[in-house]
Amino acid sequence: MISDSFEYAKDGLTKNLKTWIMLIVLTLLPVIPFILLILLMLPSLMANTGADMPGSLIATLIIGFVIAFVIAIILGAFSMGYLLRILRGEVPLPEVTGFGRMFVDGIKLLVIEVIYLIPVLIILAVTAGAALLSALPILMSMPGEPDFEALMPSLMPILGGVIAGILIAVIVAIILWLLAVVGVVRFARTGKIGEAFNFSAILATIRKIGWGSYILALIIVVVIVAVVQVILSIIPYIGAIIQILISPFIMVFMHRYICILYDSSQDTPQPDSISQP
Repeated sequence: MISDSFEYAKDGLTKNLKTWIMLIVLTLLPVIPFILLILLMLPSLMANTGADMPGSLIATLIIGFVIAFVIAIILGAFSMGYLLRILRGEVPLPEVTGFGRMFVDGIKLLVIEVIYLIPVLIILAVTAGAALLSALPILMSMPGEPDFEALMPSLMPILGGVIAGILIAVIVAIILWLLAVVGVVRFARTGKIGEAFNFSAILATIRKIGWGSYILALIIVVVIVAVVQVILSIIPYIGAIIQILISPFIMVFMHRYICILYDSSQDTPQPDSISQP
């Protein structure tokens, strides 16, 4: 799978530099809102250097960041929609065309990812809420400023509950991720959002691959990408540039790898895996 995915990405990008450049552009699109936010807020921030920042400016920064974040997610839908084509099994690497379809598919994928995240967010919210409700009476019972060192014995059970809640959220997130990988491929192949949550079919696919083989395959690709990213991150200046340049290669490689992993569960080749005319 590794060699096939590598060759797929290499041939698809090096033999079509236009696709490579377009994917770099799509990758950088979500960064634009934050750059604009910085440029717009820079004069105000510089004017308040060395002084207490006004509350109105802080509020503006927070609102601006939230707006930029939402816009960035929406702009990221283009690249997400394109990568679904790879998960469909299109060979060779498809060109970056049909932006309307890419955007719609990307938004659908975004909805799927948000739904998968809901259980994790609920666990974290309940954990944070319970911790806050438990800690408030203790903190408010202290006259003047709270002495956290003295309060530590009382706060330790609450801290333990928070850690336990976070660990549960992490475990749930990993389980949902294992299901979501196959679910997203099912969505890519069928175009139906509901298929991303067809858990009986998802579990059947994973069983055909083998739980051990499936988890090991995902660990391998995650480790490969992580090692590359870490190596580049420790290279000053030029490392960041290289990361931007090879980001399309990494994305294509990963999604082709997942596509092959999914197809390994099929008894017969999928129609979507047939080469493009």
